[in-house]
Amino acid sequence: MLSNKVSEIMTTEVITAAASSTIFDVMEMMVAKNVGRLVIADNQAPVGIFTEKDVLKRVMNQKFDPKKTSIKRVMTSPIRAVRQETHIVEALGKMYKGKFRHLLVRGEKGVIVGMVSMRRILKLAVELGQGLTETQTIGSIMSGEPTTVDPSQSIYETIETMIEENTGCAVVVSGGEPKGIFSERDVLKRVAVKNVDTRKTPIQELMTTDLVTAAHSALIGEVLAEMYKRDFRNMPILGERGQLVGIVSMGDVLKYAKALDVDESVRMAWKEIEEFWDSEQHYTPG
Repeated sequence: MLSNKVSEIMTTEVITAAASSTIFDVMEMMVAKNVGRLVIADNQAPVGIFTEKDVLKRVMNQKFDPKKTSIKRVMTSPIRAVRQETHIVEALGKMYKGKFRHLLVRGEKGVIVGMVSMRRILKLAVELGQGLTETQTIGSIMSGEPTTVDPSQSIYETIETMIEENTGCAVVVSGGEPKGIFSERDVLKRVAVKNVDTRKTPIQELMTTDLVTAAHSALIGEVLAEMYKRDFRNMPILGERGQLVGIVSMGDVLKYAKALDVDESVRMAWKEIEEFWDSEQHYTPG
């Protein structure tokens, strides 16, 4: 349950990169290790974190050269951490307030022993929903009006749109139908570490065309289980005529996890989180 400790859901695999590294070196390491974030360390002490979101917002479409610029210029610092005894719901509250998707976990004497990510929360939501008699559909929790772009739009323009709308992905739509998706992960793996002319290359050349979608009438648990299985942070939702009607992101997943929990202390703790969620429009991928 969400009142359990973060130590029960954290990953103990914390991959680090040296603070002396260049931005490009760190991005290449992320691709090589197939991870969405690295902890930046100076003499083995964590001093920051660098994620796919940072690649999108702080590296792409900038004028500096990632091969010559220190990772310290664009990493998120200081690091955010909680003790391993912290309740999961309290950790989620900190993630919501800070608008970050990873939280380091400290053990005895302040040593970093693990990390909690939004993907771990998705796993928890899936587990919470198992065995329940479910009738609620994905359409009831999805976010409407997903960010969309035309296939002919350049990669540069698409990235600018994603930054302006504060979203981790854009759905590529043609003739009213979704044809592909372009996410922060694609930005890192297909653009940031490649020799791509972002102003001249249309998004249709680098978007993910093997688009996995869900019907708005599908059960929530089924969709979340599929997202976790495929390691998705976004799932486009289609209407009865195959048209794009919404998207499910991590924020929607967390709302669902809250609704499943019946512990009264957890329910009270969620109140502050819910008020924060209702007060701002933002996207928090895992």
